[in-house]
Amino acid sequence: MNKKAKQILQKADIDKLPSLPHVLLNLLDACNGESPPFTELAVLLKQDPCLYAMILSACSRNQSINERSIIEPGAFEDSFEQDLQQLGVNAIKSIIVTSAVRQFFSSTRPERTRFLKQHWHHSLYCAIVAESIARLINYKNPNEAYSAGLLHDIGQLVLETAYPDKYISMIAQLSEDENINILEQSEFGTTHQEVGALLLTEHGANGFICDAVLYHHESIESIIDAHPLVKIVSLANKLTSIYTGEYQQFYDDAERLLGISAELPQLLEKAKQRIAGISKKLEIGMIYNGADVKAIKQQDAGDELKQAQLAEQVRNIALLDGIHQQLSRSSGRSEGKDTLINIILQNVAVLFGVSQSILFIYDTASDRVNAVSADNQPPQLADISIALTAGRSLVTDALLKQEVCHSFNTESFEHNLNKKISIVDQQLIGIMRQEGILCLPMIMNNVAIGTLVLGVNQIQYNNLWKQLPLLSRFANEIGQIISIHNLTGIPAASARQQRTQLEQRIHEVLHEVRNPLSIMNNYLGILSYKLENDKTVQEDVQTIKSEIERVSQILSRLIQSESSKDETSAVDINAIIMDLTRIFQTSLFASKNIQISLDLDERIKSLQCNANSIKQIYTNLIKNAVEALDANGQIMVYTQDYVNVDGEDHIEISVADNGPGISVDILPRLFSPIETTKGENHAGLGLTIVKNLVNELHGSISCRSSDKGTGFYILLPKHPKKTITAHAANSRAVR
Repeated sequence: MNKKAKQILQKADIDKLPSLPHVLLNLLDACNGESPPFTELAVLLKQDPCLYAMILSACSRNQSINERSIIEPGAFEDSFEQDLQQLGVNAIKSIIVTSAVRQFFSSTRPERTRFLKQHWHHSLYCAIVAESIARLINYKNPNEAYSAGLLHDIGQLVLETAYPDKYISMIAQLSEDENINILEQSEFGTTHQEVGALLLTEHGANGFICDAVLYHHESIESIIDAHPLVKIVSLANKLTSIYTGEYQQFYDDAERLLGISAELPQLLEKAKQRIAGISKKLEIGMIYNGADVKAIKQQDAGDELKQAQLAEQVRNIALLDGIHQQLSRSSGRSEGKDTLINIILQNVAVLFGVSQSILFIYDTASDRVNAVSADNQPPQLADISIALTAGRSLVTDALLKQEVCHSFNTESFEHNLNKKISIVDQQLIGIMRQEGILCLPMIMNNVAIGTLVLGVNQIQYNNLWKQLPLLSRFANEIGQIISIHNLTGIPAASARQQRTQLEQRIHEVLHEVRNPLSIMNNYLGILSYKLENDKTVQEDVQTIKSEIERVSQILSRLIQSESSKDETSAVDINAIIMDLTRIFQTSLFASKNIQISLDLDERIKSLQCNANSIKQIYTNLIKNAVEALDANGQIMVYTQDYVNVDGEDHIEISVADNGPGISVDILPRLFSPIETTKGENHAGLGLTIVKNLVNELHGSISCRSSDKGTGFYILLPKHPKKTITAHAANSRAVR
């Protein structure tokens, strides 16, 4: 790569590249909700080269995403949506909003919009064709071909951003006989291929995709022996650069490069239909050669409307951010509830021109919504309380239905046609001295917070209805502040609602954690197949697969009932210890050359208990010992049958080490969550977990430690007595 390409990237890196307002509007709409649909976001983001590159760059910086570079070979097969989920809603919103704001402040000249639309159309068209060709030749990762096709001309966006007027003017004057590479080299000292490949390299793309971008204008003879991805993108670029239908000149190239030609006409026709459907959905109209002046003006007017709509969205974002900052500052001051309510109603007046509004807060204890009186409102307003029951009031209906309700007779909402206004609603209209009311529900994480009621006339209603998305987001912003700071003195959500939210979050986390576990399991299956004749490997693979399943079951305990945690079976404790020790030999022990000795009592046949609990106990104790030991340390493990304690037979499990021992300050609270001395990656919970698991097995655990080492001794009853639950005890007492 030449120095000029690097200099250009310093002026226009990936975070400065432009996107079409048409695409940004759809993405902003998708992001309006609290939990945007990742499937929809993934589809939209994969239709814009600039935003797609930004997201992939962000993924490469996010170490939690499987520790891999962006666009790694094979990495994006059905995983882009999963990567978005791991990247997080806030990060995605930030990228989209930043792009929208940048587009708002950038040039809105028709020539620039036409250039961006043509670039978008060609890039997406090339991506679709590249993916189709990849599937046709059975290329291992069609999504990789799609990514390379979508990003193959991203260097043009960099050059346009660095030299906006100059580059667009050059493109507009380019004749069919002129080579864009020669002109770029002459004007800028580099080409869009070099700039694009360098951009992707600096943001973590793998070499094959960078090569596909770098060489997509090379001759057939130059790439005849190149990687298939280079040939796929080169051919797709040539096929999608011709709009007259004269493809015959490239059929021979397709045959020479990839052994295909006859299938191309149908492939191209399907690709055209697909991009036509996307263009229609996003309302991106294209101007083709030969279009008359009237058609061009109509298209330019449509683009200007999209830019105006984007400007309105950016304005709304700025307003909401300002409101959030003001409300957050106010809620943190000593004035408290009264000041916050006054500020809320003042914002309603300033932003929407509504001078009369009332705030209702939901009280979970009484299951009612209660009016809150502001400074300039009659104090009797605070006496209005409405049961959260359907049909009682528009105020409560809005909250129950989680949608805006109003008292105006319009054909927009059938449920309001000829609806008899309740007396309390009529009173609210009378208090505000207006023609009707507009009720906005305040919701946070699907939990009811309250209702903002606006007193408006018919003209105000008509105008506000056009701003409904902004109104709804404004109401939810208010609800969030009220809920977080609990300024009304009323619980924002009941304990049951909070548990529901927690359970929902746990389900989401478990879903995400199980994805990499499934991937590991699949790879183990492949490894087992490749080494099917190695008995030792097969045993190790099965042990690891068993451990992966155990991890999944441990996670599932978070949402299982107590009864499901007590499931037992006949467990061979010695076998579990031997299997796990074999795994630890090449993992935990290897880095420090830890030596372990096993002395297992062969008289132990089985114990009726929970196998996963035994595995988790043993793993935690071994891990603790390894962390305490220096290099070449020793661990001793033994089991013993028929240990009599208070007349009851037990099995003993012991894990001891020759480490420095445990501090006398820590020993008294050894099995409680403590501030660990092991460093930032340790929570100090390992022994607490062990203690709880031993208790669940109705056993006991003790520790002996000195400067010569530490030993943990577990006693498990051979015939544990079943405990009586509180529910059972109470039932028995009643009888």
